[in-house]
Amino acid sequence: MSGRALLATLSVMVGVLVFNPAAWARRPPGARGERGIQSEPKTPIDEFELMPPEQQQRALQRLPREQRQKLQERLQRFNQLPREQQQALRNLYNRLHQLPQKQQESVRKAINRLSEQAPDRQRAMRDELRTMAGLTEQDREARMANPEFRSTFSRREQGIVKDMMPVLPDR
Repeated sequence: MSGRALLATLSVMVGVLVFNPAAWARRPPGARGERGIQSEPKTPIDEFELMPPEQQQRALQRLPREQRQKLQERLQRFNQLPREQQQALRNLYNRLHQLPQKQQESVRKAINRLSEQAPDRQRAMRDELRTMAGLTEQDREARMANPEFRSTFSRREQGIVKDMMPVLPDR
């Protein structure tokens, strides 16, 4: 992956921190070896962390100032997370990366739309996604058709939740 593509993907991935991923992202089956060694593919964060510090700085310097600052803040928040939450975020990235390109783009747009919402509405949608993470796909669809769901969330919010469903763990 080129440096610019790595940083762009890294920025989007770290940006999903707004989800509090440990609350609803689960390890995919077989992702943990006998001693808990990470066996899934490397994420952009893994690639970035493996770079020597000088190479990291060069890669960051290529970004526009505002984007670089945002990415550095996101990386700092990511690095402050407990290992379990970092791994949950990596699992989320891996699920996102396994989707077809159009679905990936839809999820990324939903992430951006979510981050634009008021904090209380973000919290409500994150709570709903956590609830849906424990449901089967059929139960998720039924929940979204429920009048209570429709009255709790605006059409825009319903769309955000629906577009986020492909990265929820399979049940």
